[in-house]
Amino acid sequence: MSESWFGRTLAVRLGNPGHGGFCVARHEGRVVFVRHGLPGELVRARVTEDRGGSFCRADALEIVDPSPERVDPLCPISGPGGAGCCDLSHASLPGQRAIKA
Repeated sequence: MSESWFGRTLAVRLGNPGHGGFCVARHEGRVVFVRHGLPGELVRARVTEDRGGSFCRADALEIVDPSPERVDPLCPISGPGGAGCCDLSHASLPGQRAIKA
């Protein structure tokens, strides 16, 4: 079992979308599922769950290099520390369609 990354902040480039509004990133050989980001973005993400396996989960706290599909979130309570709804409220409608395609 590896050292826990819980609470650690990572700089990662987001890749393909995953289930539930997550994007897939990789850091030091591990998979990181990041919420509140969009494919292609460079983000600073804080690890919110790490059970010591080959992956962990994180929230994008800062968007360093935003996607052209990023918009102001439509839902006022979505995002880190907010409700678990509106997974893609920070993406344009065409961006949402591309992610879901």
